[in-house]
Amino acid sequence: MTIMPREATLDFSASVSPNIFDMLCNSNLIAPLLLANLLSPELWILSEKIHSKYSNSLGVDKNAPTSEEGLPRAIRAIQRQIDRGFKHVHPNEIAEIYGYLDIGLERNRLGKNQLNQLLESIQNVFKDRSRLGVQQSELTTLILDEISHDRFPAYIYQNYDLVRAHRKFSGHGSRSANGLTSCLDETTIFTALVLALKTGDVSGIAILSSPTHYSAFGYGPNNESWWFYGKNRLYSKAQWKLFVDEGFKGDTQACFDTLFADFNKMTTVAGAFEFDTGRCSIQLSHLDQYVERMDDFFGMRLQQLGQGLSHSKQPSPETSFSSVLRKTLSIQSKADVEQLVQQLSEPWLSSVSYAYRSWHVTDRMPYLEAARRNPLAMKLSSRLIDTSAALLVIQKITKTESIFGDRDRVALPDETLRLDSGTDRDKALLLHVLLEHISQRQNSFPILVKSVYGKENSWVLYQDSCYQMSDMKLVVKFPLSEVLFSL
Repeated sequence: MTIMPREATLDFSASVSPNIFDMLCNSNLIAPLLLANLLSPELWILSEKIHSKYSNSLGVDKNAPTSEEGLPRAIRAIQRQIDRGFKHVHPNEIAEIYGYLDIGLERNRLGKNQLNQLLESIQNVFKDRSRLGVQQSELTTLILDEISHDRFPAYIYQNYDLVRAHRKFSGHGSRSANGLTSCLDETTIFTALVLALKTGDVSGIAILSSPTHYSAFGYGPNNESWWFYGKNRLYSKAQWKLFVDEGFKGDTQACFDTLFADFNKMTTVAGAFEFDTGRCSIQLSHLDQYVERMDDFFGMRLQQLGQGLSHSKQPSPETSFSSVLRKTLSIQSKADVEQLVQQLSEPWLSSVSYAYRSWHVTDRMPYLEAARRNPLAMKLSSRLIDTSAALLVIQKITKTESIFGDRDRVALPDETLRLDSGTDRDKALLLHVLLEHISQRQNSFPILVKSVYGKENSWVLYQDSCYQMSDMKLVVKFPLSEVLFSL
């Protein structure tokens, strides 16, 4: 087993808004997203709500740590909240709401060979799944057709606050969902809520992943283990065995392959382990603990896991990042998380700030770089004739509230467009990229666009003009004394 350097250089624009290809290329992006969730005040409010519900349920023995099905009661309560509280978005809905990723642009950004290998893996998985039924065949046809047209549904993974901000797309009424999720969104939210339990129910938790799916596996101090496959599917050891016995006549591997045949990576608070290459940044003692628990839960050594373990092993010292991240297993409050984050060295401290979308970072260019790739803004700009058309887009967004409820957090252009609301800063970033796209399309030598962000207002400079975002007026110049930063 070769050792993967944990202190790998991060593309901070990917930390801002990681898409499916970013995440598959760099599993180091999962931890900043998880910590961004744990920094959310709203997530801790939800955690307290869940704890209150399951602790006060009628007929529940408060002294019994597990339910009759062998699951910690708190874990089951979290899963039920995920099931009821969020809407899982399917590929056709992803394209309708978030747009498409341009595969050509992704090749240029991430590398042609690497992206082609990822696409081949995804295509092979969906072809293998097509034998599972009509629904799978329809999904396979959809994905393969999109890839043949050099585009892919824009799976862009979001922190908890962004998920909540998109609840307007979940329907209306008292039973509407609190946000839209993909499998990784559900897994990182579930994992964050588990870590926020404060009940001592969790000794270890790992995100199990493949090119097409993410899930979570965990265990408690008394060796009770569970597998969160996704919405509506949380298995205790006993439930998994029953599922295998009833549906697959005891054939565990066949059952697992039906759900997760392409399982090829596990990411824990101590590092990551890639089965295909054997690259590993988890201390071997920690890896052995997870393997032992998984073997016990599934009742066998899964072939996928065995393939990864077949590589030769080498010892790996724990990094400073892993030692800090492992402490999330014992956090009691949001304040504990904030203290842990401050213990991080670079580039990890910045990567968490970008995932959380804070303007309070040293370098703000990653936000602009991520904004330039937003699919909806790119598509919209292709229909805009000139500057006046771009200004009209901004003027039509009459709401001035931050989608985060915080002017010091960054909404990207697509989020401002989709949610039809934004602060002066959000609108400045949107106008900035729209004008850039228009200029690049219309000019051999694109005209420079600059956005300036102040204490109470923002401005965009283009072609000797200065546009003030609070009222969309053309002004002679912006007040230098008000300026905090610029892009």
